[in-house]
Amino acid sequence: MRNDIRIKFFCRSFNKELYLLSRGLYEQAGYPCVRLTDQTADGYFYTMLEDESCDIAINVDEDCFITDLDAVLALARKAHAEGWVNIGCSDAGEGVPRKGSPEVTNPFFNIFNLHEIRKAWNAYRLVPELRRDCYKGKEPYYNFFRWLVRTFPDRTLYLDNVRHADGLTTRLDCCLHTWFARQYNPGLLTRLFEGNDVKEVNHRKRIDAIIDEAYARRGLSRPLFSFVQRLGFQFDEICRWTIKVPQRVAGWPRKLKNRFSGC
Repeated sequence: MRNDIRIKFFCRSFNKELYLLSRGLYEQAGYPCVRLTDQTADGYFYTMLEDESCDIAINVDEDCFITDLDAVLALARKAHAEGWVNIGCSDAGEGVPRKGSPEVTNPFFNIFNLHEIRKAWNAYRLVPELRRDCYKGKEPYYNFFRWLVRTFPDRTLYLDNVRHADGLTTRLDCCLHTWFARQYNPGLLTRLFEGNDVKEVNHRKRIDAIIDEAYARRGLSRPLFSFVQRLGFQFDEICRWTIKVPQRVAGWPRKLKNRFSGC
């Protein structure tokens, strides 16, 4: 196995505060950390693939908190050594609060072998019908993962997962994923565009407890942010909504068409 595996951490992020709290648990690995903002639910996979300075992408959602960094890096080396193209948690896993397809991995945590995936990536671009696959009630990223499973049979490694004691968080051996990241700083636009399926839960308090647990398990001090930094978080959120709202509105005609066409 090569000793010079080019690894990067990627995070599709809307909330800068959560991103920094999540990054604080893996930045000490010494690999580049990339925050991807204003990306669609499937578009950020393509962004990672186009980064040819990276062989192995470690995808960590902003509300996913790494509790065992050595285990994460071991998975990255395993993907490279054994040819796994994707390592992650099944969307129908025991610890996942919503049940989706068992063959799809939820993108809150993944190890992507970009070096291997790129070998077939041009072929995917030449088969546009794969992008038009419809999954009623599911996410746009299902198309990408279905393509991975079709193109690389038996090369997705599914990680064991269980439900955390808080009843919502998904626990892997190496990380904790809280879900409901948009509810960390809920406002009018959050309620309008994101909703809240568990309205009786104080998600900020619950997520903060998971963050504290993750930092404690790592023996690290949770970062403290200054007043100026928190103002910056608010400004960043306004910028993100300025882009996100038009994206959401532009997608409504397609969603309505899919709903009425049975897709």
